[in-house]
Amino acid sequence: MAQRNERTALALAVMDLIDEGHRQISRRLDLTRVRILALVGEQGPIRPSAIAASLGLTASSTSRHLGALEQADQIEFAADPDDNRTFLAQVTASGRADSVATVEAGTAAFATVIADWPDEDVATARRLIERLNTGWIERRRTDIPLTRPGAGPRWRRSVEKS
Repeated sequence: MAQRNERTALALAVMDLIDEGHRQISRRLDLTRVRILALVGEQGPIRPSAIAASLGLTASSTSRHLGALEQADQIEFAADPDDNRTFLAQVTASGRADSVATVEAGTAAFATVIADWPDEDVATARRLIERLNTGWIERRRTDIPLTRPGAGPRWRRSVEKS
């Protein structure tokens, strides 16, 4: 029973961390766009389907975010020489500068939150969070549902029964 309580407490603490972090930055930027911009900067030129697969996004969500990033002059598109049905996204100079500035601002804000932590605690937290992130990635790869059976939108439940 104690193990379950600790796991529940950890899950709740992580949810609080995500909620508080999101609340602090969501008014200023879109985290999905930041992730797409970083991925395109690291791996571009890249197809939208590869972006969606890498970040676990739907095709329509990826298209919507890419359109917004293009409109903001952070991403540009080029023809895909291997497949004329799609295109390649690549980061612009403006997009690269914005990405670097966003990471630097986020790092600086986070540093103020943990400024009084000893180096050993910072290293331990980093290792544990990396382990947690690896677990989430593995969960996505094995496609384990996050909700209980029968939960979710009514249309999805009727499709699952078919």
